[in-house]
Amino acid sequence: MPGDSAVEEVELPGGYTLMVRGPGIVELLEGEVEVFGARISRGRRLQVPEGRVLPLEAISDSFLRSSAEPGEVVKGSTVPNSWAELAEEALEARKILVIGANDTGKSSLVLYAANRAAREGRRPAIVDADVGQSDVGPLGTIGMAILREPAPTYSELEPADAYFVGDKSPVGHLLPMIVGSRLMVDEALEAGAAPVLVNTTGLVEGSVGWALKVHKIEALRPDLLVLIERESELEHIARSAPRDVKIVRLRPPASMRKDRGWRMRYRAANLSSLAARRAPIELDLRSLRILNASSLVLEEDAELARRLEVAAGVRPVAAGRFGEEAVAVFRDRLEQQSFSYASAVLRSYGEPRIVTLDRLVGLYMGLIDGRGRFAGVGRMTDLDLRSGALRGEAAFIGARDVGGVVFGYLILDDQWQEIGSIRPGYFRSDRSISKYVFSTGFQSIPSSRAISLRPCTPMAASAASSSTNVPRPSTSSRVTMAAPTR
Repeated sequence: MPGDSAVEEVELPGGYTLMVRGPGIVELLEGEVEVFGARISRGRRLQVPEGRVLPLEAISDSFLRSSAEPGEVVKGSTVPNSWAELAEEALEARKILVIGANDTGKSSLVLYAANRAAREGRRPAIVDADVGQSDVGPLGTIGMAILREPAPTYSELEPADAYFVGDKSPVGHLLPMIVGSRLMVDEALEAGAAPVLVNTTGLVEGSVGWALKVHKIEALRPDLLVLIERESELEHIARSAPRDVKIVRLRPPASMRKDRGWRMRYRAANLSSLAARRAPIELDLRSLRILNASSLVLEEDAELARRLEVAAGVRPVAAGRFGEEAVAVFRDRLEQQSFSYASAVLRSYGEPRIVTLDRLVGLYMGLIDGRGRFAGVGRMTDLDLRSGALRGEAAFIGARDVGGVVFGYLILDDQWQEIGSIRPGYFRSDRSISKYVFSTGFQSIPSSRAISLRPCTPMAASAASSSTNVPRPSTSSRVTMAAPTR
């Protein structure tokens, strides 16, 4: 128990529920309690994660020792009757999709229903697609766990597999969010799990929230679609669901509201737990699959590299074409004028894209094994494209057989805490350089300082290759430039 001064002993009469908030540890000294449908017996210790609230419902007179923050004591159970009814209905379903805004109790309901199924002798699975508040697996992943017995907290679940998205928000990653959810559900079903309960992010508003949830419903085709809403904020999603999908609408429990800072603290705790088991790695990208980074998979074009060196005054680490893209990779961020000149040269070859490696120090990444299964996460500290060497740290979840790297979007410091991010699309074509924003660090230059640039013609590019007197950009067309963002 951490810090004796923080430990309290609590007597909890049978038929009452004590709410405790993490972080902390709760130990049951006497009696029997139930947490989200999981029975806890004498001697059991529970880890309460940062920001999470656990309802400890005393089945009999109980005595607890706790270092977690004590909350209110409620007579009876805090589990709504609607949850118990849903748990009964879930026993006859194969796939259950739970949708709701933030702080509506989605993860608690999913765990409760899974525990009730496990108590009935079923083999339920949880697919956690809430990438920003990952309960199953590392931050930024869609994790899947199969329950062999009831679990009072998510921390007691071991992920059977995961799909790396690499960000704390689904915005900009709708396709990976849907593909990853479908893959994890299919894998759980193939392993004989049922019911499979899918938790989701709280993004439900606007066109992006609608598109993500409606297409996820289409991809998963759940037997039960559970909508947790305070009023009727999910009506637009309900109206778009297939007619053969049964919809159950619930109200969130009153106790589900959380303080504004808990999400950040929970993410920090998730990353800290990964940092605690990190180990140095050095990988050879030439022998690995590279996912989510088409700009780093290039056939070298020596002539393009030479022209870029003349125009920008800096030789790129790599330069070439990838489909319709013309890509230049530089080790360090370019000055504004060099960036605009290099972009002009690239435009004569295709859709321009400039990637700077210094911006990727600390990049969060996913690791997959030779079969394409999730192996762990890592933090990149150095990338040498000429030798193919990637150096960094990794926290392995499964086997240490690395067969591929999935580049993410978060930037972590040497303690594995968030210090920034790259926007979705940094490694992939946005098909229009007019969408780019020239940036230094993570702050975009205001549009009032946008660069005026004339598209470079093949003749202009040829002139750039034969002389160091690179033509200055004209003001005939105004384009906002970036170290590419979407």
